[in-house]
Amino acid sequence: MPKLYINEFVGISNRLETLPLAFAIRQAYGHDIILDWHELDSFSVEGTRRGKVRALTKLGAVRVRNCDEEMFGRLAGRKIILRSLDGPSELLDPIYLDVARKVRLNPSLATQIRSFFGRTSGRPVVGVHIRHGDFQVVDPDRYENTATEWPAVPLWWYERAMAAIQARQKDTVFFLAGTGDPDTYTELHRNFDVATLDVVSHYDYKGPDHDSRVNPVADLFALACCPLMLATPISGYSHWAANALGGPTDCIVPLPGATRDEPFMGVLRIYGSRLPRWRAAGRTGSDVVPIDQRLEGVDLGRGADTGWL
Repeated sequence: MPKLYINEFVGISNRLETLPLAFAIRQAYGHDIILDWHELDSFSVEGTRRGKVRALTKLGAVRVRNCDEEMFGRLAGRKIILRSLDGPSELLDPIYLDVARKVRLNPSLATQIRSFFGRTSGRPVVGVHIRHGDFQVVDPDRYENTATEWPAVPLWWYERAMAAIQARQKDTVFFLAGTGDPDTYTELHRNFDVATLDVVSHYDYKGPDHDSRVNPVADLFALACCPLMLATPISGYSHWAANALGGPTDCIVPLPGATRDEPFMGVLRIYGSRLPRWRAAGRTGSDVVPIDQRLEGVDLGRGADTGWL
């Protein structure tokens, strides 16, 4: 049986995006899928096994970084090291959600998340994903999506969006997930009912740009329990929580040109779509429907859904 390896060439959510292509290759050519990921003590992927990519593993392997139809057709019988986040749409689109359902959280972490959201007592829950670290704010006073490849959302935009939600739904609980230490976002904790997971991360291999105090796998699955999210455009982490894991999530995102006085917002609903469509929405505005600060047309009354965990 030919072997297909995926190692830690990117962060966890982008590695998840390689799985549909891996399973399409297995379906076509019978490959054994082997994952060399630290985080597999926090979750598992049905139909794969854990292994190591060593120096001998790389000998004779074809490295797949951008897989189009022509490349896909040349993979029969080959040992593969997979690093492609995309592939032929006609093969990946039909299996995308089926593959996402193969990703299963460790039962003990699932129990902790159910208990955590159980304490919200049926109140509305909104996820807040703050991606800083390797995502950077270029202009602190204005959100722009083209000044850098990985634009972060300024903290004030989240404050304005949370205030708009709270004005309509005063009992909202905001579930905060993201890079770094969530306790450092003092303005959010001071002004809103903010909750964070108490599941300490033991993953530090990716360096300070990706470090999080909270276990990023648990955070991702908890974020996917939120029916509404203040998301980071372009981020694969927001995408997997909103559009692949769990049920459909409405994402409120900043629009280019947003400022403190005019924190322009849009809503994005593309559940079941793959990462390229999400990133196109963040870079070009495709699929994003502008909304006003009254958030008309957005259901703010929904609680967390943990039934799928």
